[in-house]
Amino acid sequence: MPTKSPDQILYEIAEELKLNYGLIVRNAEANDFGFANLKWKIDTDAGIFFVKQYNSERYTDELLSHVEVALGLQDRLNKEAGIPCPTILPHKGSYIQRTSSGERFMLTEFCHGHMVGPGEVNKDQMYHLGQVTGRMHRWLNEHAPPSLHLHWVPASKEKMLTQWLTNWHQAHSAGSDKYIAALELQRKIAEKIDLEMFQSCEEGWVHWDLFVDNILFRSNHVSAILDFDRMHFIYPEFDISRAILSGTILNNKINLESAKAFVDGYRENAPLPVSKLVRSIKLTWWKESAWLNIKSEEFRTLRRFAEELMWVGNHWSILEDIFND
Repeated sequence: MPTKSPDQILYEIAEELKLNYGLIVRNAEANDFGFANLKWKIDTDAGIFFVKQYNSERYTDELLSHVEVALGLQDRLNKEAGIPCPTILPHKGSYIQRTSSGERFMLTEFCHGHMVGPGEVNKDQMYHLGQVTGRMHRWLNEHAPPSLHLHWVPASKEKMLTQWLTNWHQAHSAGSDKYIAALELQRKIAEKIDLEMFQSCEEGWVHWDLFVDNILFRSNHVSAILDFDRMHFIYPEFDISRAILSGTILNNKINLESAKAFVDGYRENAPLPVSKLVRSIKLTWWKESAWLNIKSEEFRTLRRFAEELMWVGNHWSILEDIFND
């Protein structure tokens, strides 16, 4: 079957919106953020909305069934917990819609706000993000049904070091002194790390993609948290460290004032001792270790994640001191 163009997919979705929602699409503006999925800001006769198409190669029907659960939780977070996130417009009880040819998509309100660059989230914005994240975690802990199993568990040292060796050879082949040095440090940490520290991580529902590309801000607060598609039952600590690393690290330095503002905001809704904060950072470092890869330089988001991994590696032994200061 020939691959459809984005315009062809948009046409199919527009026909479905007219049929199921009575919306006439007058104009559509593509959104290039994200990976593989197509997104549009659409102007209709009833106002502005947002459409997200789910790529057939990236999302199997089985995986989309998990996304449907995540979107249900997003809907409840919006309506019951007051979390700033897009209002989803379901049809016949389903959040994910299908065109006549099988294209899958969702329709939400259009959220206003602006994106902030990595490491450039200011103190007030980080404080509010901490408040929102803590409130989200508290609500999910109290109201979301627990899962029977964790979606992800930390990889063994053997598996991690096998991937490390591949990345190390690629860095040497490319002659990248930056990645060679970072990978040598990563190996030393990996060989000494006690993975039992992660056994005490609390379990719960987590956004699991809480970085600056998925957050809209106003001048001093969060206007919307986006893309709940990856929400799973794992370790909520991921949201803590991912938000702090993404929002406060720039040029291998951390904006400690903004990082501590996030912590202060989070603590208004849930406990966050320094020991848990540091563990969360180390957990994310372990989870994302494979992205310390010269090939990450080819992709904006992965390149940024690699920079964050380098910062954590460079400060591994003094993380407690940094946040206790």
